[in-house]
Amino acid sequence: MQLNEAGQEILQWDGINVTALLAIERDPQADGQVLFRSHCNEGNRNGRVFGGQLLGQALRAAQATVAADRSPTLLQVLFAQGALADAPIEYQVRTLQEGKRFSSRQVEARQGERMLISAHVTFQLPVDGPEHSLASHRPVPPPEQLKPMSALTGMPDLAGGDWGWLQKPCLEIRLVDPERHLAVCNTTPHASYWVKLREPLGDDPAVHAAALAYLSDYWTNTAAMTHHVPLKDVIETMYVASLNHSLWLHRACRVDDWLLFSTESSSAQNERALTNARIYDRKGVLVASTSQECLFAARSPKA
Repeated sequence: MQLNEAGQEILQWDGINVTALLAIERDPQADGQVLFRSHCNEGNRNGRVFGGQLLGQALRAAQATVAADRSPTLLQVLFAQGALADAPIEYQVRTLQEGKRFSSRQVEARQGERMLISAHVTFQLPVDGPEHSLASHRPVPPPEQLKPMSALTGMPDLAGGDWGWLQKPCLEIRLVDPERHLAVCNTTPHASYWVKLREPLGDDPAVHAAALAYLSDYWTNTAAMTHHVPLKDVIETMYVASLNHSLWLHRACRVDDWLLFSTESSSAQNERALTNARIYDRKGVLVASTSQECLFAARSPKA
Protein backbone atom coordinates (compact mmCIF):
# COMPACT_ATOMS: atom_id res chain seq x y z
CA MET A 1 0.00 0.00 0.00
CA GLN A 2 1.15 3.55 -0.71
CA LEU A 3 -0.16 7.07 -0.15
CA ASN A 4 -0.56 9.61 -2.93
CA GLU A 5 0.20 13.31 -2.55
CA ALA A 6 -3.24 13.87 -0.99
CA GLY A 7 -2.62 11.19 1.63
CA GLN A 8 -5.09 8.75 0.05
CA GLU A 9 -4.42 5.03 0.25
CA ILE A 10 -3.62 3.30 -3.05
CA LEU A 11 -3.12 -0.47 -3.09
CA GLN A 12 -0.54 -1.98 -5.42
CA TRP A 13 -2.18 -4.37 -7.88
CA ASP A 14 -0.21 -7.51 -8.67
CA GLY A 15 -1.26 -7.41 -12.33
CA ILE A 16 -2.78 -10.90 -12.12
CA ASN A 17 -5.74 -11.08 -9.73
CA VAL A 18 -8.63 -9.38 -11.55
CA THR A 19 -11.06 -10.21 -8.73
CA ALA A 20 -8.91 -8.14 -6.36
CA LEU A 21 -8.62 -5.32 -8.90
CA LEU A 22 -12.41 -5.04 -9.29
CA ALA A 23 -13.11 -5.24 -5.54
CA ILE A 24 -14.93 -2.26 -4.03
CA GLU A 25 -16.03 -1.40 -0.50
CA ARG A 26 -19.15 0.40 0.64
CA ASP A 27 -18.80 3.72 2.45
CA PRO A 28 -20.81 3.41 5.70
CA GLN A 29 -20.73 7.19 6.22
CA ALA A 30 -22.23 8.35 2.93
CA ASP A 31 -25.04 10.53 4.38
CA GLY A 32 -27.86 8.64 2.70
CA GLN A 33 -26.03 8.11 -0.59
CA VAL A 34 -25.03 4.68 -1.86
CA LEU A 35 -21.28 5.03 -2.30
CA PHE A 36 -18.53 2.52 -2.98
CA ARG A 37 -14.79 3.07 -3.20
CA SER A 38 -11.91 1.39 -4.95
CA HIS A 39 -8.33 1.71 -3.75
CA CYS A 40 -6.63 -0.42 -6.40
CA ASN A 41 -6.00 0.79 -9.96
CA GLU A 42 -4.56 -0.57 -13.19
CA GLY A 43 -2.68 2.32 -14.75
CA ASN A 44 -1.41 2.68 -18.30
CA ARG A 45 1.65 4.41 -19.75
CA ASN A 46 -0.19 7.76 -19.63
CA GLY A 47 -0.98 7.51 -15.91
CA ARG A 48 -4.65 6.79 -16.57
CA VAL A 49 -6.78 3.86 -15.41
CA PHE A 50 -7.66 1.11 -17.90
CA GLY A 51 -11.28 1.60 -18.97
CA GLY A 52 -12.12 -2.06 -18.40
CA GLN A 53 -11.47 -1.56 -14.68
CA LEU A 54 -14.07 1.21 -14.59
CA LEU A 55 -16.57 -1.01 -16.41
CA GLY A 56 -16.05 -3.93 -14.06
CA GLN A 57 -16.13 -1.85 -10.89
CA ALA A 58 -19.25 0.06 -11.99
CA LEU A 59 -20.98 -3.27 -12.54
CA ARG A 60 -19.79 -4.54 -9.14
CA ALA A 61 -21.21 -1.43 -7.48
CA ALA A 62 -24.57 -1.89 -9.17
CA GLN A 63 -24.61 -5.62 -8.35
CA ALA A 64 -24.22 -4.81 -4.66
CA THR A 65 -27.58 -3.00 -4.67
CA VAL A 66 -29.82 -5.65 -6.29
CA ALA A 67 -31.08 -9.07 -5.23
CA ALA A 68 -28.64 -11.90 -5.87
CA ASP A 69 -31.14 -13.72 -8.11
CA ARG A 70 -31.09 -10.88 -10.66
CA SER A 71 -28.44 -11.07 -13.36
CA PRO A 72 -26.98 -8.13 -15.32
CA THR A 73 -28.22 -7.88 -18.90
CA LEU A 74 -26.96 -4.48 -20.04
CA LEU A 75 -24.10 -2.12 -19.19
CA GLN A 76 -23.92 1.21 -21.04
CA VAL A 77 -21.14 3.65 -20.23
CA LEU A 78 -20.14 7.18 -21.24
CA PHE A 79 -16.46 7.87 -20.64
CA ALA A 80 -16.23 11.52 -19.57
CA GLN A 81 -12.62 11.88 -18.35
CA GLY A 82 -9.68 9.60 -17.84
CA ALA A 83 -9.28 8.29 -14.29
CA LEU A 84 -6.00 9.11 -12.56
CA ALA A 85 -4.08 5.97 -11.61
CA ASP A 86 -2.73 7.43 -8.36
CA ALA A 87 -6.09 8.23 -6.73
CA PRO A 88 -9.01 6.12 -5.41
CA ILE A 89 -12.29 6.05 -7.34
CA GLU A 90 -15.73 6.65 -5.83
CA TYR A 91 -18.87 5.05 -7.30
CA GLN A 92 -22.31 6.45 -6.52
CA VAL A 93 -25.33 4.23 -7.27
CA ARG A 94 -28.89 5.47 -7.79
CA THR A 95 -31.99 3.32 -8.31
CA LEU A 96 -33.78 4.03 -11.60
CA GLN A 97 -36.15 1.04 -11.67
CA GLU A 98 -37.16 -1.74 -9.31
CA GLY A 99 -39.83 -3.87 -10.99
CA LYS A 100 -41.06 -7.44 -10.88
CA ARG A 101 -38.68 -8.52 -13.63
CA PHE A 102 -36.14 -5.75 -14.11
CA SER A 103 -33.94 -3.56 -11.93
CA SER A 104 -31.98 -0.59 -13.29
CA ARG A 105 -29.21 1.44 -11.70
CA GLN A 106 -27.29 4.56 -12.59
CA VAL A 107 -23.64 4.54 -11.53
CA GLU A 108 -21.35 7.56 -11.58
CA ALA A 109 -17.62 7.25 -10.98
CA ARG A 110 -15.70 10.25 -9.66
CA GLN A 111 -12.34 11.32 -8.34
CA GLY A 112 -13.14 14.36 -6.26
CA GLU A 113 -15.01 16.77 -8.51
CA ARG A 114 -13.91 14.98 -11.68
CA MET A 115 -16.66 12.95 -13.35
CA LEU A 116 -15.10 9.84 -14.90
CA ILE A 117 -17.97 7.74 -16.24
CA SER A 118 -21.75 7.66 -16.20
CA ALA A 119 -23.13 4.14 -16.44
CA HIS A 120 -26.55 2.53 -16.80
CA VAL A 121 -26.92 -1.07 -15.64
CA THR A 122 -30.00 -3.28 -16.07
CA PHE A 123 -30.68 -6.57 -14.25
CA GLN A 124 -33.33 -9.21 -14.87
CA LEU A 125 -34.92 -12.00 -12.90
CA PRO A 126 -34.28 -15.12 -15.04
CA VAL A 127 -37.37 -16.48 -16.81
CA ASP A 128 -38.09 -19.20 -19.36
CA GLY A 129 -38.77 -18.02 -22.90
CA PRO A 130 -37.89 -18.51 -26.59
CA GLU A 131 -34.17 -18.76 -27.31
CA HIS A 132 -31.81 -18.61 -30.26
CA SER A 133 -28.13 -17.84 -30.70
CA LEU A 134 -26.59 -16.54 -33.93
CA ALA A 135 -23.54 -18.57 -34.91
CA SER A 136 -20.16 -17.05 -35.70
CA HIS A 137 -19.74 -15.74 -39.26
CA ARG A 138 -16.87 -18.05 -40.04
CA PRO A 139 -15.26 -21.07 -38.39
CA VAL A 140 -12.04 -20.41 -36.50
CA PRO A 141 -9.46 -22.80 -35.06
CA PRO A 142 -9.73 -23.65 -31.37
CA PRO A 143 -7.32 -21.70 -29.15
CA GLU A 144 -5.09 -24.72 -28.61
CA GLN A 145 -4.24 -24.67 -32.32
CA LEU A 146 -3.18 -21.01 -32.28
CA LYS A 147 0.15 -19.60 -31.16
CA PRO A 148 0.51 -17.61 -27.94
CA MET A 149 1.72 -14.04 -28.35
CA SER A 150 5.20 -14.91 -27.12
CA ALA A 151 5.60 -17.47 -29.93
CA LEU A 152 4.65 -15.21 -32.82
CA THR A 153 8.25 -14.14 -33.42
CA GLY A 154 8.79 -17.54 -35.03
CA MET A 155 6.28 -16.88 -37.79
CA PRO A 156 7.93 -15.80 -41.09
CA ASP A 157 5.71 -12.73 -41.60
CA LEU A 158 6.20 -11.60 -37.99
CA ALA A 159 9.86 -12.47 -37.41
CA GLY A 160 11.83 -9.89 -35.48
CA GLY A 161 8.88 -8.48 -33.55
CA ASP A 162 8.50 -8.81 -29.78
CA TRP A 163 4.76 -9.32 -29.53
CA GLY A 164 4.54 -10.48 -25.93
CA TRP A 165 4.21 -6.88 -24.67
CA LEU A 166 0.76 -6.66 -26.28
CA GLN A 167 -0.63 -9.13 -23.74
CA LYS A 168 -1.57 -8.22 -20.17
CA PRO A 169 -0.08 -10.47 -17.46
CA CYS A 170 -3.57 -11.27 -16.13
CA LEU A 171 -4.81 -12.84 -19.36
CA GLU A 172 -3.88 -14.92 -22.36
CA ILE A 173 -4.86 -14.08 -25.92
CA ARG A 174 -4.58 -16.11 -29.14
CA LEU A 175 -5.06 -14.23 -32.41
CA VAL A 176 -6.73 -15.71 -35.47
CA ASP A 177 -4.63 -14.62 -38.49
CA PRO A 178 -2.13 -12.53 -36.46
CA GLU A 179 -0.16 -11.63 -39.57
CA ARG A 180 -3.18 -9.61 -40.77
CA HIS A 181 -3.08 -7.26 -37.76
CA LEU A 182 0.34 -6.88 -36.20
CA ALA A 183 2.90 -5.98 -38.85
CA VAL A 184 0.71 -4.76 -41.75
CA CYS A 185 -2.65 -3.07 -42.21
CA ASN A 186 -5.64 -5.41 -42.20
CA THR A 187 -7.36 -5.42 -45.60
CA THR A 188 -10.81 -5.59 -43.95
CA PRO A 189 -11.88 -4.11 -40.59
CA HIS A 190 -12.39 -7.49 -38.91
CA ALA A 191 -10.50 -9.27 -36.13
CA SER A 192 -11.08 -12.51 -34.24
CA TYR A 193 -9.27 -13.70 -31.14
CA TRP A 194 -9.60 -16.07 -28.20
CA VAL A 195 -8.98 -14.66 -24.73
CA LYS A 196 -9.28 -15.78 -21.11
CA LEU A 197 -8.14 -14.71 -17.66
CA ARG A 198 -5.26 -16.73 -16.25
CA GLU A 199 -6.38 -17.05 -12.61
CA PRO A 200 -9.49 -19.07 -11.62
CA LEU A 201 -12.41 -16.85 -10.65
CA GLY A 202 -14.47 -19.31 -8.63
CA ASP A 203 -18.12 -20.06 -9.36
CA ASP A 204 -19.91 -16.77 -8.55
CA PRO A 205 -21.67 -15.63 -11.76
CA ALA A 206 -21.55 -12.02 -10.55
CA VAL A 207 -17.74 -12.12 -10.46
CA HIS A 208 -17.58 -13.57 -13.98
CA ALA A 209 -19.99 -10.90 -15.27
CA ALA A 210 -17.81 -8.13 -13.86
CA ALA A 211 -14.70 -9.81 -15.27
CA LEU A 212 -16.37 -9.99 -18.68
CA ALA A 213 -17.07 -6.26 -18.47
CA TYR A 214 -13.37 -5.74 -17.71
CA LEU A 215 -12.34 -7.93 -20.63
CA SER A 216 -14.79 -6.33 -23.08
CA ASP A 217 -12.64 -3.18 -23.19
CA TYR A 218 -9.48 -5.09 -24.14
CA TRP A 219 -8.50 -5.20 -27.85
CA THR A 220 -12.07 -4.24 -28.80
CA ASN A 221 -11.01 -1.49 -31.18
CA THR A 222 -8.27 -3.51 -32.87
CA ALA A 223 -10.43 -4.18 -35.93
CA ALA A 224 -10.80 -0.45 -36.51
CA MET A 225 -7.21 0.53 -35.79
CA THR A 226 -5.42 -2.16 -37.77
CA HIS A 227 -7.45 -1.41 -40.89
CA HIS A 228 -5.47 1.86 -41.05
CA VAL A 229 -2.29 1.35 -39.01
CA PRO A 230 -0.39 -1.86 -38.18
CA LEU A 231 -0.72 -2.62 -34.50
CA LYS A 232 3.03 -2.34 -34.00
CA ASP A 233 2.80 1.34 -34.97
CA VAL A 234 -0.43 2.36 -33.20
CA ILE A 235 1.06 3.45 -29.87
CA GLU A 236 3.61 5.75 -31.45
CA THR A 237 1.46 7.21 -34.24
CA MET A 238 -2.15 7.26 -32.99
CA TYR A 239 -4.01 8.50 -29.92
CA VAL A 240 -6.82 6.08 -28.98
CA ALA A 241 -9.35 6.58 -26.18
CA SER A 242 -12.72 4.96 -25.46
CA LEU A 243 -15.68 7.34 -25.79
CA ASN A 244 -18.65 5.10 -24.99
CA HIS A 245 -19.25 1.41 -24.47
CA SER A 246 -22.22 -0.97 -24.41
CA LEU A 247 -22.21 -4.58 -23.25
CA TRP A 248 -25.20 -6.91 -23.54
CA LEU A 249 -24.88 -10.02 -21.37
CA HIS A 250 -26.99 -12.75 -22.97
CA ARG A 251 -25.92 -15.82 -21.02
CA ALA A 252 -23.69 -16.65 -18.09
CA CYS A 253 -20.14 -17.66 -19.03
CA ARG A 254 -16.78 -18.41 -17.49
CA VAL A 255 -14.17 -15.75 -18.14
CA ASP A 256 -11.38 -18.01 -16.87
CA ASP A 257 -12.06 -20.25 -19.89
CA TRP A 258 -11.53 -19.33 -23.52
CA LEU A 259 -13.96 -16.87 -25.11
CA LEU A 260 -13.99 -16.02 -28.82
CA PHE A 261 -14.30 -12.32 -29.71
CA SER A 262 -15.47 -11.82 -33.29
CA THR A 263 -15.11 -8.08 -33.99
CA GLU A 264 -15.78 -5.77 -36.90
CA SER A 265 -15.62 -2.02 -37.33
CA SER A 266 -18.60 -0.73 -39.28
CA SER A 267 -17.44 2.87 -39.62
CA ALA A 268 -14.60 5.31 -38.97
CA GLN A 269 -14.96 9.06 -39.56
CA ASN A 270 -14.14 12.41 -37.93
CA GLU A 271 -11.47 10.74 -35.76
CA ARG A 272 -14.06 8.33 -34.31
CA ALA A 273 -14.36 4.61 -34.96
CA LEU A 274 -17.16 2.21 -34.04
CA THR A 275 -16.46 -1.47 -33.36
CA ASN A 276 -18.97 -4.24 -32.66
CA ALA A 277 -18.14 -7.63 -31.18
CA ARG A 278 -19.89 -10.93 -30.65
CA ILE A 279 -18.54 -13.03 -27.81
CA TYR A 280 -18.83 -16.83 -27.94
CA ASP A 281 -17.94 -19.61 -25.53
CA ARG A 282 -16.10 -22.77 -26.51
CA LYS A 283 -19.33 -24.44 -27.65
CA GLY A 284 -20.09 -21.62 -30.08
CA VAL A 285 -22.91 -20.18 -27.96
CA LEU A 286 -23.28 -16.39 -28.10
CA VAL A 287 -22.81 -15.23 -24.50
CA ALA A 288 -22.49 -11.46 -24.97
CA SER A 289 -22.35 -8.63 -27.51
CA THR A 290 -20.54 -5.34 -27.23
CA SER A 291 -20.17 -2.06 -29.11
CA GLN A 292 -17.60 0.63 -28.49
CA GLU A 293 -16.86 3.99 -30.06
CA CYS A 294 -13.34 5.32 -29.69
CA LEU A 295 -11.37 8.42 -30.49
CA PHE A 296 -8.83 7.47 -33.15
CA ALA A 297 -6.59 10.42 -33.99
CA ALA A 298 -3.08 10.89 -35.32
CA ARG A 299 -0.52 11.97 -32.73
CA SER A 300 1.32 15.23 -33.31
CA PRO A 301 4.79 14.61 -34.74
CA LYS A 302 7.54 14.72 -32.12
CA ALA A 303 9.90 17.65 -32.43
